[in-house]
Parts: sequence; structure tokens; C-alpha cells
Amino acid sequence: MPEHYTAGHLPHAQNIPHQDLRSKLTLLNQNHPVITYCNKGVTGNATQNILINHNFKNVYNLSGGFQFYDATKDE
Repeated sequence: MPEHYTAGHLPHAQNIPHQDLRSKLTLLNQNHPVITYCNKGVTGNATQNILINHNFKNVYNLSGGFQFYDATKDE
């Protein structure tokens, strides 16, 4: 959701909503590392699977989503 991205995101992140990902795969380089994430973690995992199934090589998911990352980044 755009409001989640606006509220906070990782540096250099691109906001590509899950439902739009398949039509925007050409915006991403299959050989560059990609980190997927969402607000809470579920959609980020699904997005990771889409990329892997489309032959992306280095795909990682931010477990727990941005909320967990933001709450624990300084620990």
C-alpha cells in the first residue's frame, strides 16, 4: 500500500505492489540481489516466490516485514 511505503521503507526501495509485480518484472534486473518485504511479512514472502519462479537469482525476504525491522533495527 502506498501509505505504508510513505510511512517508512528501506533505503533505495522501489514500491511495486504485489498485485502489479508480474506486469513490472522488466523493471528489475534478474541478476541483481532483490529484497522483498511488506508491512507485516506475509505478502513479502509471496512476492519472493513470484520472483524466484521467474528466474530471479538472488531473492531474499525481510522476515517479519518492515514493522518488525523498524521496531528491532537498533537492538
